[in-house]
Amino acid sequence: MLIVIPGALPPLPVAGELARLLPQRAPVLHGWLQAGAARVAGFDPRLHGCTPFEAWQLEQAGYQPPPGTPLGAGLGPLHAGTTAADGQPVWLAELTHLALGTDQATLLDPEQMDIRSDESVALLNDARSSIEAAGFAVQFLVPRRWRLRLPEGLAPVTASPAAVAGHPLRDWWGQDPTMRPWRRLLNEIQMVWHEHPANEARAARGVAPINALWLYGGAPAWPAHEAAAARVAAELDAPHRAADWAGWLDALADLDRRHLQPLANSAGQPGQPVQLILLGADRRATLTLQPRGRLLAWLPAPKKNWNTWWSRPV
Repeated sequence: MLIVIPGALPPLPVAGELARLLPQRAPVLHGWLQAGAARVAGFDPRLHGCTPFEAWQLEQAGYQPPPGTPLGAGLGPLHAGTTAADGQPVWLAELTHLALGTDQATLLDPEQMDIRSDESVALLNDARSSIEAAGFAVQFLVPRRWRLRLPEGLAPVTASPAAVAGHPLRDWWGQDPTMRPWRRLLNEIQMVWHEHPANEARAARGVAPINALWLYGGAPAWPAHEAAAARVAAELDAPHRAADWAGWLDALADLDRRHLQPLANSAGQPGQPVQLILLGADRRATLTLQPRGRLLAWLPAPKKNWNTWWSRPV
């Protein structure tokens, strides 16, 4: 069985302290970390244009970027749900909140936006004329996301909003002169949406205003691919992204009880072959576990020093 756990690898500054608490909060996972053979690899979201979890989703879907194209470009057709092999690039515009600080701007985590369909439609209706006048075309997909068709010659290298969220935008914002039409359009849309009734309604229910679009994707669709069966245990993802480590520990205990304990034998070891893919913000660990034979089951299991990769740089 393959189990994928986004948010399972905390950042190194807190990993050591959380590792100390694992035996009490997640005893099955702790035992499996001691018993399993791990392959660990670093992951650079800036290079790939996506998060490690998004990268895994693209791999599962069979996407292989052409040379010179970041892996995250495939999120366009993946999130748009299109398999049309017409060769057209699929660009997405994520409705988001651009937060301005004293010395930097950041995107709010897209999972915190809580965008309703009526809000998205109202904002689109009032932005459509600006979008089309700038040479773009727009199509509503879901409340948080629209599809765009870009003017001829515009093909930026971008990253997913999940990869960008929480980081200074100056590290991600393209300054290429060819991006000027997009930057002008964003400025106009921000003025149209300032004090928009949809944002006033959002303020009344205590959520951040929608004041920007984040452009990403750009790959054409590829032929449908049948992915291997996998269970995604997503309980850790939200507290990991929010750096809520108390909440992360609570979610870890729940994950251990709901997903791992049912697969463990009386000794706490896996009763069937299991592969865990543990994901963080900048690394990925694949843990392979096999049931022990009947004779070996009576002997103490050898313990691997999992802290050598859990709490130290790759």
